[in-house]
Amino acid sequence: MVRYLNDCLLIKNILIIGDLHIGYDEQFHGKAIFPGSQLEEIIKKLKDVFKYLKKDKVKITKIILLGDVKHDFGRITDIEWRETLQFFDFLRDNIEDKSRVIVIKGNHDNILKPILKKRDIKLVNYLKIKIDGKRWCFLHGNRMFEQCLDSDCLVFGHLHPAITLSDKYKTEKYKCFLNGNWENKIIFVLPSFTNISYGY
Repeated sequence: MVRYLNDCLLIKNILIIGDLHIGYDEQFHGKAIFPGSQLEEIIKKLKDVFKYLKKDKVKITKIILLGDVKHDFGRITDIEWRETLQFFDFLRDNIEDKSRVIVIKGNHDNILKPILKKRDIKLVNYLKIKIDGKRWCFLHGNRMFEQCLDSDCLVFGHLHPAITLSDKYKTEKYKCFLNGNWENKIIFVLPSFTNISYGY
C-alpha cells in the first residue's frame, strides 16, 4: 500500500510530496543563478513519477503537498509567483480531478494564500483521512496538532532527512525517508523534493 517514489510517497492512490522550497535558488545574492533550473528539476522528477504510475496503471486521486511550497518567509518574490503557479498548473494537468491538490501549511508558507487563491487550491494546517480503515494525519512537521494524536499513522516533511555514508576515501550524502514508530503510531518523514537541498 505504501511505495517510495523518487523522493515522494504513494499511499494507495494518494501522492505525497515534501518540501519544494520554490524560489530557493533566488536566495543566492538575491538572484537565481540559473533561473528556472530548480523548477525544471522538480517537474522532471515528477514527470518520471507520473510516467511510472501510468505504466503501473495507478490513477492518482489526490496530491498532498506537505508544506514549504515556496521558500521566502516574508514576501512573495517574482520567481515564487511565476514558478509556483507553473508548478500547480503542471500538477493539475496530471490529475483527473483538478480539485484534488491539497497544500499543508509549512513554516515557509506564511504568504502562500494569494498564490493558491489564483488556482483555487486549499491550504490547511493538517489533513486527516482514513485509508483502508487506518487513520492517517498529514502535516508539515514543524509542530504537532492535538487533533492528529489519535491517528494511526503520521506523515510529514520539514526535517529534510538525509544519510551520510563515508569511508576513508570519500563521504557522500543521500536523501532518505524515515519510517518508524512513535507512541504506537507509524511515522513517515519525507525528504525534501527539491534537488537544491539534500537535507540533514
